[in-house]
Amino acid sequence: MGQSLTIQEALKVAINAEINAYNLYMNTRDKVSNAGTKTMLKELADQELGHRKLLENVLAKENYEVLGRSIPQQSQGISDFLVVSELQKDASPQDVIIFAMNEEQKAFRFYSDLQAYFKGSQLETLFSNLAGEEQQHKLKLEKEYEEHFMKEN
Repeated sequence: MGQSLTIQEALKVAINAEINAYNLYMNTRDKVSNAGTKTMLKELADQELGHRKLLENVLAKENYEVLGRSIPQQSQGISDFLVVSELQKDASPQDVIIFAMNEEQKAFRFYSDLQAYFKGSQLETLFSNLAGEEQQHKLKLEKEYEEHFMKEN
């Protein structure tokens, strides 16, 4: 992708990441036994699905001039987000939650950087909201991790 990418490319990467997050939460939900954890994972999955639909709507409705605008990729948040992380197939629920916390942190930085880049435009509010929601996801996962894994050790 070089030193910059278009907002259209960034949105496509974000949509794909939201799909992956949804699948991660739904697959993990099937592997955990705690009812509260199952409920939390379903809520997170539903929110990621909402993010995906929101981003797809922006992609469908935003004018080409904005979508064609180049974003410098050198920011840490944007470049980190473009690196795809893989979860091991035999990952434990604990591994999955740690992985998900890291992915949520990457998503938070990505949307925060886009928010700053689009300051003063309609996209600033969108990216601000998405950053805030991803931060909340990370906090939920951290709380879940503490409740189920920290007290066991």
